[in-house]
Amino acid sequence: MKFSWKGYWEPTPKNIRKLADAIVAAATFSGSMIVLNGEPKIGTGIFVAGFVAKILSNFFTENKSTNNAE
Repeated sequence: MKFSWKGYWEPTPKNIRKLADAIVAAATFSGSMIVLNGEPKIGTGIFVAGFVAKILSNFFTENKSTNNAE
């Protein structure tokens, strides 16, 4: 698995997708609870952190092994 800027257009590994989805779900739940408890700035920060984590997960790709016989 590697992180690269060109990897955005490549398929994301399944375990990274699962982790990113879990982070977004936790950020959505905790952010909304914090906003409802009267701290909108902190809640918004948590929403943004979850969103950024999801976007960054798209840059991970599987290592492509290229065994060229020379």
